[in-house]
Amino acid sequence: MAQPIRNLILTSIFLLGAASLQAGDVLLTENFDGVNRQPDTTVWMPCRYSNTVWGRYFDASPNYDNVSVEGGYLKLRADKRNGIYRTGGIRTIKGFPCNTRVEVKARFTHRVGGGFPAIWQMPVGGKSWPQSGEIDIMEWVQSTPGEIYQTVHSSYNEAQLGRTGESNAQPNRTVDITQDHVYAVDRTANALVFYIDGHETWRYENQQKTDDKGNIQYPFADYDFDIILNFSLGGEFKGGKTWAGSINDADLPGEMWIDWVKVSKL
Repeated sequence: MAQPIRNLILTSIFLLGAASLQAGDVLLTENFDGVNRQPDTTVWMPCRYSNTVWGRYFDASPNYDNVSVEGGYLKLRADKRNGIYRTGGIRTIKGFPCNTRVEVKARFTHRVGGGFPAIWQMPVGGKSWPQSGEIDIMEWVQSTPGEIYQTVHSSYNEAQLGRTGESNAQPNRTVDITQDHVYAVDRTANALVFYIDGHETWRYENQQKTDDKGNIQYPFADYDFDIILNFSLGGEFKGGKTWAGSINDADLPGEMWIDWVKVSKL
C-alpha cells in the first residue's frame, strides 16, 4: 500500500499547489519498500552525465545500473568495472516549494577514499549555477572522515568569499557515516536551518543583501528545489585534484544506503 499512498500525496500536491498546503502536511514520504528493484519512476529519475566532478561518471552507468532498491533501502553504488569508474544517483522529477523540511535517513557500507557522496538540492528552472543557489544537506570526503559538510552555494558567496560555498564543517563533531543518521534542512524565506539526528548544526540566515553586481545573498526562497541523492567519485578532473581527493580503488565498491526520504510543509 505504500506506493499508492505516496503517489496520491504527490498528485494532490501538484494539482492543488503549494498555496493550499498547511503546516505539517507531508509532501513526500518514500520508504523504498517496493517490490521492484528500481525507484518509483513517477517520483524519481536517474542522475545524468554532466561535465562536472559529481556528474562525469554517470555516462558509464546510465539509467539504474548503479541504483537498486532492495531490503527496504535505496542503494547507490560507486565502483570500477573493466577499468571504468561508475556511479549511482537519482533525483526527484519535480521540485518542492519554500517553507518545507527535507529529511533523509542514510548510512554507508564503509568509507571510500575519493568518495564524493551527497544529499542535496538544486533550484528547478533556476539561472546558471550558482546564481539561484545550491543546498548541500550532507557531503562527505575522506580527508575529514568524521565531518559532515552542510553548505550553501550562491554567486553572492562567490563574490564575497572568493568561493561559491559557505559551510558549517564541524571539526568538533565525530559522525560515523557507517551508522544511520538523519540529515535534514528547513528552508524558509528567513533561513536555511540544518540538522543531524534532530540537532541543529547550522543556520544560514537571509540578510536581504544584494551586491553591486546584482547577486542575491539568499536566493533560496525564490524557486522550488528538487532532491538529489548520489554516490559520486572524486579523483582528478580537468587536470587538477578534486576536493574529494584521489580514488582508492581498493575501497570500491562502496554504497550509500537510503532508508527513507520525507518532505513536509513547515
